[in-house]
This record gives sequence, C-alpha cells and structure tokens, in this order.
Amino acid sequence: MGKISVIISSIKQGIDLKDMVDAYLLPLKDLSINYPNTFSISEIKKIQKLGKEVYVFINKNIHNNELDILKDNLRKIEKLNVDGIIFYDIAIVQLKKELNLKTDLVWHQEHLTTNYGTANYWYDKGVKYTYLSSELTKREIEEIKQKAKCKTFINVFGYLPMFTSRRHLVKNYMDTFKIKENGTKIYKEGKYYNIDDTKNGTTVYSDYILNIKEDMSADYLVFNGNMIEEKIFKEVLKDYKNNKFKEETGFLYKETIYKVK
Repeated sequence: MGKISVIISSIKQGIDLKDMVDAYLLPLKDLSINYPNTFSISEIKKIQKLGKEVYVFINKNIHNNELDILKDNLRKIEKLNVDGIIFYDIAIVQLKKELNLKTDLVWHQEHLTTNYGTANYWYDKGVKYTYLSSELTKREIEEIKQKAKCKTFINVFGYLPMFTSRRHLVKNYMDTFKIKENGTKIYKEGKYYNIDDTKNGTTVYSDYILNIKEDMSADYLVFNGNMIEEKIFKEVLKDYKNNKFKEETGFLYKETIYKVK
C-alpha cells in the first residue's frame, strides 16, 4: 500500500494524526487554491517538527504581479528542506533552474495529469512526482504506474474540487440580487455542493466524498480532511477500508464517454 498522505485543516489536527500518517500535504497561504485551509511558512515549520514527509502546494496560476512573491516563497521553502513542491503553474519548473533550487517538484495540473507520456516528459525536465487526475479510471492509473518513471500521488478520500473560477460567482450573485448569504452550499438538481468564495475566486466541490476502499497503485494515497469533522477524519484513517462513509469510487470504473474525433 502507498504512503498515507493527508491534507489537514490545522496544526492541531496535524499533531493529532502524527502517529497515523507518513506525509503532510500543506497548501501555502496566498499561493494555493481549492483548499479552504492554508498554511504560512512558519506554520509549515511547525508541521515539519513532527518528523514526517512534508509537501507544499503552490497550485494556482501565477500572475505577473505575483512573480516576486512566488520567488520569495520558493527561496523560503528551499531553506525549509521540505520533500517537495506540488505545482500547477509550469513557471515553477523554470524558476527552480533560475534560482538553483534543490527541492523536488510534483506535477499537479489536475485535469491534465492523465497519461504516462506527459509524466515522463516532465520527469526528464527534473519533476520527480506526478499527482494523478481524479478523472482517471483504475485501468489508466495502473498503466501510468507501470510505465511512468515518476512516483505518483492519487486522491482516495475527501471532497473533490469540480471547478474553480477567478470570478467571485457567489458574492457577485448575492450582491447583484441583494440576497443575504446563507451557508456555504449550493443546491442543484437534487444535490448539495460545497462552495468556497475567497480572494482567489470561487471553488465548487463534489456533492459526494470520494471514498476508495480498495488497494490502489500509487506511491502516495491522499486523504483530504477539509470540510470533514476532525474526529470523523481520524476514524477514517484508523481503518479506511471499513470506514462508515459510503464507498464512492468517482471515475475509477467509468470510461470516458465523450471523445474528440
């Protein structure tokens, strides 16, 4: 089985789970999206003291006016000696060379991390890990694991981001129609979806909790604790194959329906 890797909501939760996990995945404050809870450089240092592997998310598109902020944070992360940076914007690959950084990189472009050919391309460019898309089937995941040179991460538990927009979709709607915001869910076609509207835009999450209970071909199995009660999340990690949540395999057994001719 792959290493148990967790996306946590707080330092307190990280401490509470330290004997149950192999790695922490920490979204960096101001430079990550799709995660309601983020961590500053000083908070990442505190998690490092727990003696586990630490990977830092920098997974937003970087704008020109953010480049200096990005470079500054990359230098600070380099000094921390974390195990890797999970990136979206490929500018980070170039900046690693320019700044002579040694920290390993994890390619994580969500819907694009879908094949071993591109994974191997980035591996040859110095990217040692790939964080696989949650839209892949089990057959495709096993093929990538067999033919890719890199190590792999895969989501096995938690809410999944369906889409992100730079626009403040919820706030704009509420302001336009003068509606008082009530809660952080939207209702559509008989389902409720969690939403998160921050300064980086709006993210809508799946109406279900991904809950894959079978063994998966990946080096790191990712459990996302965001928007899940901490006590319940701990119970999931204790025995994730027998947790109380309904098994939900997402796209694991759903072949692609629409294809470009």
